[in-house]
Amino acid sequence: MLKTIQMLAIGLTLLFATNAQAEEASSTLPYPKVTVYEAAKIITMEPGYPDAKYVATADGIILGLAQSLDDLTPWIDRRDTTIDRQFADKILMPGFIEPHVHPMQTIMMLPMPFISPEQWKLPGKTYPAARGKAQYERRLREELAKSKDALFITWGHHKLFHGDMDRAELDRIAPDRPVVIWQRSFHEIIANSKALDLLGIGTLETFTEAFTKPQIDPKHADFNSGVIHETALFSGIERLRPYLFSPAKIQQGLIDMRQMMLENGVTTSADLAFGGFGGPEMESALFKSLYDQPTTPSRILAIPVAPLVTGDPNAWLADMKAKYESPKFFFSNRVKLFADGAFFAQYMQMNPPGYSDGHEGKWLTEPEKLLKQTKRFWDAGWNLHTHVNGDKGLDVVLGITEKLAPRNGQDIVMEHLGYSTEAQNRRIGEMGLYVSAQPNYIRILGDTYAKTGLGPDRAAQMNRLGSLERKGVPLGLHSDFNMAPIDPLYLAWVASNRITLDGNAKAPKERLSLDKALRAVTIEAAQVIGLDAMVGSIATGKKADFTVLDKDPYVVGAAKLRDVKVQGVLFEGRWFPAK
Repeated sequence: MLKTIQMLAIGLTLLFATNAQAEEASSTLPYPKVTVYEAAKIITMEPGYPDAKYVATADGIILGLAQSLDDLTPWIDRRDTTIDRQFADKILMPGFIEPHVHPMQTIMMLPMPFISPEQWKLPGKTYPAARGKAQYERRLREELAKSKDALFITWGHHKLFHGDMDRAELDRIAPDRPVVIWQRSFHEIIANSKALDLLGIGTLETFTEAFTKPQIDPKHADFNSGVIHETALFSGIERLRPYLFSPAKIQQGLIDMRQMMLENGVTTSADLAFGGFGGPEMESALFKSLYDQPTTPSRILAIPVAPLVTGDPNAWLADMKAKYESPKFFFSNRVKLFADGAFFAQYMQMNPPGYSDGHEGKWLTEPEKLLKQTKRFWDAGWNLHTHVNGDKGLDVVLGITEKLAPRNGQDIVMEHLGYSTEAQNRRIGEMGLYVSAQPNYIRILGDTYAKTGLGPDRAAQMNRLGSLERKGVPLGLHSDFNMAPIDPLYLAWVASNRITLDGNAKAPKERLSLDKALRAVTIEAAQVIGLDAMVGSIATGKKADFTVLDKDPYVVGAAKLRDVKVQGVLFEGRWFPAK
């Protein structure tokens, strides 16, 4: 009996010791609270581990992936673990990346009516397509009748779809209302006489004075036609500011932008014109009011436009980081430069034979000045993002790039790249450059530019992205909203199908493969903005950002990519339903 009692005592002692050791181990383990998500399939975009069924997360990051719960034992054993099966019949992909967007432009555009060649579905509203002069004028009159704004502003006019528009034509349509039309490219506005009066530039003298500045090409602001574009545009926006950025419109624009990102699965984006609309301080305060909120399931990288980075670039960057940076609104040593003009307005610089109607493209930055800007930031160790659209503009940018001193660890990104030749694409590949492409050019303009401006062969080969894929060039797809919707699956569909508004397939050899198109809105989109170590794929140590889809894009195929529905996002492990 005594021996039995002694053995029982020893057993209890061992049991208590084991439990104490387990509790002690649990309290010292990292990530004591774990959530494991189950999905029908997790598409990782990681070549070495392309798919999984379970992903373990904690504290906003990914701990590990597996095909079974048992395989996740290293991360769930002795931890407070939740198994979340609400996505068991869904597809998880990495949170989509939008590598080139303009939040200030988005905020000011979303509240205004869209009258453009294609349909637009925006948060809470849909605008039908308008084709032809008569239909455009009818829509314009309808929207005017709905509005009580002191200055009516609409976006989307394109003369190749809607006919010519100038001050006199707008005076005919709206003789008693101040009206501004924003051209489909965003790079041009057209004002009627009442609007010019309201803006304080209603006489030739006041108009000329407003646009006589060192940085403005005098040909980019014309009093007689009421057209203000390219280098004169931002001075025009200064005049429009009270009507664009009222507190009510800013608030609505912020809400709509947040919702548009969420509905289309975007968890990370980059602002490629930071500071250009309201200055770095004002824009920082505004963006932080949105992104620093726990209800905003996305983050943004601020990439400034070159002229706003004054003094020593690295001192400027350190100051901005110290004053404004947060986990969801942040900076890096990247800068936006500008070469030639807008693609949607045929202001891009084209090599011979040029444009079929004989007009000339435009420079946003003259080549000699662009060389100086480029060298300044390159020598400071910065990464370069250069807006370039035409093949003549690209020749200038590639020539400048070849003049730079060789360095390691700096990226050079061609932004938009509307038209490039096969020879230029070879140079891009050989030089190790990146491309952030705007694929919507071929969708909206492929047919009409074949008839006017470029001719059938060059128009068919706009967005020569299949060529870049064959050359192994890292490639992101962007919306540059509102040049295209903030909708990565739509962009991937356009790039992998190349079907115009009229249903014509253009240059099928320039289609992206399905895999490359999906990589271009995930891991390679992250790469072109330098964030691929943090986001863009589902991998251990990265942010727990997932886009939840109703179908597997690899199963439905390229032709049906735009039919895949986003259910919502998991942002740093927290669920945000799309609706």
